Amino acid sequence: MLMASFDLQRDPEDDTTAIVQASYIYNIAKLVEWKDAGMRQGNFVIGVVGGANLYQELIKKYATKTIGKQPIEVRKLPRSVQVDQCHILFVGENELDLMSGIYETVRDRSTLVITQYAGALEDGAVVNFVKAEQIVRYEMSLPNARKHRLEVGSTLKQLAHRVIE
Repeated sequence: MLMASFDLQRDPEDDTTAIVQASYIYNIAKLVEWKDAGMRQGNFVIGVVGGANLYQELIKKYATKTIGKQPIEVRKLPRSVQVDQCHILFVGENELDLMSGIYETVRDRSTLVITQYAGALEDGAVVNFVKAEQIVRYEMSLPNARKHRLEVGSTLKQLAHRVIE
């Protein structure tokens, strides 16, 4: 019997991981304070590198909402280490080869980097999506948040699967 494996893109309607991750990103945005005054005006930008279904979900459910008084703008970013300035930057699991360059690009920015790979918090991510008992959860690094001038609300810390203090 011949077995084949195909990397098929899932229908965004059925991609529950993308639905859950989009909801987390929106709620994380509401529970973090950007200390950089320049980040508190204009659009609230969520950049996505990779993660096509997540991008579609963010557009569908959250592009008409606001964070505080800032309208949300969701941007699909090109596959590059030179990423635009954004409040939140999600980098998909298929883009891991870009991570060290992306961390370098955003090092001095007030950007909350969200990823989904083992060891991401140790590498520099602020939030990392993990699967715990087949459920999508998140873990976070408070030292990484402070480096990017972000203040994390207590609710966000309490709901995390794991928090690095």
